Amino acid sequence: MPKLKIALIDDDSERAEFIKKTLIEHQFDVVACLITDQLNIFYLQQIQADVILLDMDHPQRDVIENCVSQFDLPTVLFTKNSHQDTIKNAIDAGVTAYIVDGIDPNKLDSILQISIQQYKKHKKLEADLKDTKTKLADRKDIEKAKVLLMKLHQLNEEQSFQLLRKNAMSHRMTIGEMARRLIDAQALLQGQIKDAE
Repeated sequence: MPKLKIALIDDDSERAEFIKKTLIEHQFDVVACLITDQLNIFYLQQIQADVILLDMDHPQRDVIENCVSQFDLPTVLFTKNSHQDTIKNAIDAGVTAYIVDGIDPNKLDSILQISIQQYKKHKKLEADLKDTKTKLADRKDIEKAKVLLMKLHQLNEEQSFQLLRKNAMSHRMTIGEMARRLIDAQALLQGQIKDAE
């Protein structure tokens, strides 16, 4: 099995170097070792990692959010801080796992593997939710567009749907996208008519 590529981010430079050395000795592939106050967004985007390992004495929400949004990877936070507000803020900021303990290389692989699976599950749920919302929005817009076509061309419901479908196919887009185009065009035309009055 290939080694996990870890981006290590710490708020203490000496500790970061020590952890990096320890991880490498335990066969982990540390592809980056960064200090929180030196995070460079352009550099972050170029790192090819499987997981972010954050080690912070004082977890800061903005630093965590920055890492989560820039990397879009599972993010495991190790800290000695067990304050409820800090934990809540870190989870709200997007950490995959919050570990109140030091980094034990013997347990780390299991922790990271579990975090990666949790992250994948969370991403799938997000994608499913987005897909459901899109389908609901499409359905509403398709209904609006059908009513519009029925009024414009004196068509029945089935005929208006087939016309919408045919146009969507000829323009290589979904029926929902075609419906939105038609609704937007009608709103634009109505606006122009009102402006001309």
